[in-house]
Amino acid sequence: MPLFLPRRPTLRQTTSLSTYYLLDYKTRQAELGMDYGPPSTQLNKAKFVFQGGAWQGDGESPNKALKKANKALLEENNYLKLQLELLMDMLTETTARLHSVEKKNHTVTSPVQREK
Repeated sequence: MPLFLPRRPTLRQTTSLSTYYLLDYKTRQAELGMDYGPPSTQLNKAKFVFQGGAWQGDGESPNKALKKANKALLEENNYLKLQLELLMDMLTETTARLHSVEKKNHTVTSPVQREK
């Protein structure tokens, strides 16, 4: 009588196989939701994406907004400087005319005052 009697294992149930293994790697990533994309983070209101070995701002970052505001302020400053220069020229011209008119009036009135 043999001491060891191996039993036959029960038959496995057949399962339906997925067809995803037939797809190429990229399609499989898209279908299974494994396409994560590049790493990204958000600081305050700015979103940054890591691409090409460096962090790049996605959309308009606060830095760009500040540079834009700075440029607008510089343009306004230049405009105001130009206006100031123009007004100073006008004031100088008016002052020179006033002095010339006063000189003419002073020379005209001077002989009259001497006769008295």
